[in-house]
Amino acid sequence: MNSTIKAIIVVSIFTIFFGCSGKMKTDFVFDEFKKQVEKKGLKIDSIDKTGLIYLQVKETQLKVSLDNIRRDFERDHDTTIIAHYVGSLDLAVVEMPKSWSEVKDSIYISLFPSDYDFAEFVHEKVSDSVEKIYVYSTHRNFVWVGKSDLKKWNVSELDMIKQAKANGDSLLAKSKITFDTIENRKLGTLETDDETLKAALLFAPSFKDRVKKDFGFPFYAVIPVRDFCYIFSIKDFDFFSKKLGATVIDEYEKSGHPITPEILKFSDKGVEVVGTYRSTK
Repeated sequence: MNSTIKAIIVVSIFTIFFGCSGKMKTDFVFDEFKKQVEKKGLKIDSIDKTGLIYLQVKETQLKVSLDNIRRDFERDHDTTIIAHYVGSLDLAVVEMPKSWSEVKDSIYISLFPSDYDFAEFVHEKVSDSVEKIYVYSTHRNFVWVGKSDLKKWNVSELDMIKQAKANGDSLLAKSKITFDTIENRKLGTLETDDETLKAALLFAPSFKDRVKKDFGFPFYAVIPVRDFCYIFSIKDFDFFSKKLGATVIDEYEKSGHPITPEILKFSDKGVEVVGTYRSTK
């Protein structure tokens, strides 16, 4: 989000609830969040009826929702997710830098579900369910780039997009494309220092040359959540499109940062949706 809404952090709410016996159940995520907040020398000021948690960081009051943290914790059972988030609260109140020279090397492409009012944020349709956005990324935290930011930086939208693509290429040069062999077929994964920027790798101009040897071009990709991506070749479409459905839906429904359950085809024409997985529930 940009500086105008920096105090609203979407990360997850875990409310205390009662079981059928009437006894209060343990709210582990909230308890761990509260413990980590107090360890940092902060305190929770209040919790409203919707479950939003209010706390003061520096001169800014933050409104914190723990919904996404709960989903990620239920998926991975990793308490460091909570500690990492609390550790990043200081970054949440950082203003978007005023100078283009300060931000230009940290502007990346990201993806976000399209059922959102993007208002003045710079965005571009990828499919009916996904929009491409642009973010200032620092320490695994995003600040969305808005048109007001471009005006402040005195830079055009086209030049900003070119810079995001160049940064994607630079990130890709330091990242790995690995694969597992399943029944003599290659299923690729992306490995980068910042797992939340996998979309930036997919849209990097040099990605085409990186995947040609092992997967050919065009290729297919699924990116159900922002830190999870598989790629596979056209010749293996029938095999993997049938095999990956349950995994894609599981990640998409359980993650705190869902993107899309679609199968995307990347070619010289751009990005095309060739199928969508549906939940069987």
